[in-house]
Amino acid sequence: MYDILLEKIAQYDTIIIHRHIQPDLDALGSQFGLRGIIHDNFSDKQVYVVGDMNEFSFFGDMDSVDDKHFSEALIIVTDVAGKDRVSDNRFLLGKEKIVVDHHKNDTDFADYFISDSDQIATCQMLTEMVIKHNLKIDNNTATYLFGGLVSDSGRFMYAATTHQTFEAAAFLVKKGARFREVYENLYTEDYSTKRLKGYYINNFETTKNNVAYMKATQELKEKFNVSTFALSRGMVNQMAGINGIPIWVNFTESEDGNIQCELRSKEVPVVDIAKKYGGGGHALACGCTLKHWEETEALLNDLDKIAERIQTHE
Repeated sequence: MYDILLEKIAQYDTIIIHRHIQPDLDALGSQFGLRGIIHDNFSDKQVYVVGDMNEFSFFGDMDSVDDKHFSEALIIVTDVAGKDRVSDNRFLLGKEKIVVDHHKNDTDFADYFISDSDQIATCQMLTEMVIKHNLKIDNNTATYLFGGLVSDSGRFMYAATTHQTFEAAAFLVKKGARFREVYENLYTEDYSTKRLKGYYINNFETTKNNVAYMKATQELKEKFNVSTFALSRGMVNQMAGINGIPIWVNFTESEDGNIQCELRSKEVPVVDIAKKYGGGGHALACGCTLKHWEETEALLNDLDKIAERIQTHE
């Protein structure tokens, strides 16, 4: 599966690695991790990472890349397949484009598509590539890949975690992954974030059939002095792990007025609902973007119908 990726890396002198906007740790881990893999196994390559940044910047800074470098470059996009979600749209200027992704979405721009939705993280895919092709990695690369693996698996608690996930984690630890450093950065919170979690726990609402939801406005973000990312992905699972709540969704107003939606489910897939509204992702963890608050009611109604079917079959 990874042969074409390695073949194309060998062919190009310049490689630019992108990932999705508002990156999570799998996006950044796969981006930095792939750069490390290339540095350790291919000599004389110019490898750059580009895109927006957020509170996960402890992995490092993005590179500043002049436009002139893109036209003859190999573009590799990790952890996202749709062009509207790729950070830094100069990826379209590249000579050839490869996507490496583990979501249940098709690509609409790549020349080559390396996809495996059975794997819990793109970082797990890259770790598998390292193992199968006997590639070299140093402790920094192992740390990047471990970060994405532990984050997208929810500390190995999500249902899609398999024995391959644990095997990949063990391999990375053997290669020197600084897992304590990853955990320290992931799970140490500032005062505002801790207070915000309390607010979510005390103020989320439920539909008729117990779909939990929160509508987070710009005013809420300003009140707790947190980013849109911290509100959306950062808070959605405050509604998880509650008896009788099969599905939960977080609606967050972004700076441009759009509504970012993070959908989660305990057992029944909800990704088709995300796709209905122009998004996608995993079966039980996915997202989409709406243009108006009024649309959130239609999405909630769709989720409530799924929750009703769950209750009917119990």
